[in-house]
Amino acid sequence: MHTSIVQLNAISVQWKNLRKEDNNLYLGYLSGMNPCTSFRKLCKVFSVIFATFSLVYLAYIIVFVKVALPEDSLTSYFLRPVKLILEPVCKLNITDDTIIKVKNSRTFLVSAYLDFRGSRIVRILGITYRYEPDSLLCDFCFLNPNNSSINFAEYQVHTDHFNFPYGTTDLLCNVPDDEDPGYVSLYRMDDPAPVFLKIKNTVEQVNKLEPKFQYNILICVSAMFGAYSNVLQFIQSMEMYRILGAEKVIIYHTESSPDMKTILSYYVNIKFVELISWPITSFINVSKGWHYPDHPGDLHYFGQTAALNDCIYRNMYKSKYIALNDLDELIIPVVHKDWPEMMNYLLRDDPNLNVFIFENHLFPTTLQDKTNGLTPEEWISIPGVNILHHVYREPNLPNENNPTKMIINPRSIVKVSVHVPLEFMGNQYQVPSDIAKLCHYREPKQRDLDPSLLIEDHILSEYEINLIERVNRVLMDVNYIKVKNVSHRLTF
Repeated sequence: MHTSIVQLNAISVQWKNLRKEDNNLYLGYLSGMNPCTSFRKLCKVFSVIFATFSLVYLAYIIVFVKVALPEDSLTSYFLRPVKLILEPVCKLNITDDTIIKVKNSRTFLVSAYLDFRGSRIVRILGITYRYEPDSLLCDFCFLNPNNSSINFAEYQVHTDHFNFPYGTTDLLCNVPDDEDPGYVSLYRMDDPAPVFLKIKNTVEQVNKLEPKFQYNILICVSAMFGAYSNVLQFIQSMEMYRILGAEKVIIYHTESSPDMKTILSYYVNIKFVELISWPITSFINVSKGWHYPDHPGDLHYFGQTAALNDCIYRNMYKSKYIALNDLDELIIPVVHKDWPEMMNYLLRDDPNLNVFIFENHLFPTTLQDKTNGLTPEEWISIPGVNILHHVYREPNLPNENNPTKMIINPRSIVKVSVHVPLEFMGNQYQVPSDIAKLCHYREPKQRDLDPSLLIEDHILSEYEINLIERVNRVLMDVNYIKVKNVSHRLTF
């Protein structure tokens, strides 16, 4: 037995040695077969050639073949660095200012947008002197520096200029069929150094049949000016917008009070508000009213229509719908819980509806409801109007043209005014007041109206508890008030 064990151990040792030798021989064989051991330099040359060919081929596809890749595709993600390298570089003046003045002219430019909905044009939104339009040249910056296309801009002054000397204007520049410009300039022939604007809305966006929207409903507000300080009503409006389904508010900001700047910073930080700098008062003598010449100035109401049109084009492919209303206005559904539900209802019979008109109903802020016991006492110290205290509205006069505001499909809009679209595609619909009301909280319009003729309307009652909780939460977050026992059952 002992002898057998010794023999087995010897055989095991011999077997292990044989396996070790075989492994060494096999590894040596593999080392001899490695092509890069003998031809390392050749491998390096081949790698460089292959990489160079790949980059050149990608550049050819992007520049000349112009394959439109989905923005969210994996291929597009990896090609993005190559596209950035190949983007055109205008070695002239490029600006990202909101408003620029064309040198030696009475024309002001806001922004430029690619617009292929009809012909191939770049639509430049601007403000011009209506009586003597400047003769301006369009000049593009293309990817291929050898290409050039200079032509005269076509002027289209918006018809709703309210008789002021200056008016919102579209300046159209024709785009060649075989080129997609990245920058555009408008200038007089005597300007040796024109300023270029980056063209917004990319080819991929304007050609996409079914865009993927970042927002369902977005709100455009223009413009905040004159040291605006209506803090309480602003917060109430923002929170009502959120309750009703808005996902973003764009505000063209000229001036506001220090208190408002604190509130604006709060909403900007939570990414609900986006501020667009609107330094219109540095360029044009603007009016603070609607009627010329009763309200002195060269341009209607801080350039309101120019800001609204820019907001629409800026967000044309970002939001499915855009609501156009002021900060003292709320479009309140009567039979639906929020805007998305209301829009689905309105589109049930006609999917081609692109403009929805809502009639104004004025709640005079001079008359308050003293019986409301839900409003926190702490709100008394907050500057601004408390819309929950105003439950009486003026009756609309049947023989007068009552103001309206809109929710629109931005991709259908060509030009828009404050209350109505000026040029659009598709159909529009006047929403009945039993479906939704545009509630306007401001000073009375019918100043001599007998109070007994006012209509009691508690349209905000079903939102009231939720709204109070939300407003309290904001006021606490910005350290305006300290409220005890605030409910945490918020509906965001």
